[in-house]
Amino acid sequence: MRLGRTGIIYIVMVVALVASCAWFYSVAYSQAGRVVPDAEATELAVPTPTEVVDLVGQGEYEIGDQAVIFGGSYGALVPLFSGPGARFFTSQVLNGSPVTILELGVDSEGVIWYLVEGLAGSGWILGENLQPAPAE
Repeated sequence: MRLGRTGIIYIVMVVALVASCAWFYSVAYSQAGRVVPDAEATELAVPTPTEVVDLVGQGEYEIGDQAVIFGGSYGALVPLFSGPGARFFTSQVLNGSPVTILELGVDSEGVIWYLVEGLAGSGWILGENLQPAPAE
C-alpha cells in the first residue's frame, strides 16, 4: 500500500500533535512540584505570623478619637486607601468631614496610617491628613 501526499501530511501532523502534547505534559509535570497529603497542604497554606507591632500610644490619635479630614495639597476631595501604604485610593472624602479613628496601621516604611470612618464610608489615611476635632 502506497501513501499519497495527503496521507504523509496527515501522519506528520499526528506525530507533531503527539510530540507537542508530550512536551506540554512534561513541562506541566516539572512545574507542578511534589504531591502532598491534604493535612500537609493545609499546614503549608497557613501563613506564618509576622511581627506584631503595637501602635497604641505611638500615633497622634487613638482608636475611638474624633478627627477632621484635612486635605492639605489634595484640595476638596481627600483619598481614602484600601490599606496602609496602598498606592491607589478606593474612595474620596470631602475635606473638613468629621471621622472616627477605627484602627492604626503602619506601612512598609514605618509611617503610621489611620483607618477612619465617616459619612462617606471608611478607608485608610495618613495622619498628616487629619486634624483634631473641635471641642464641643
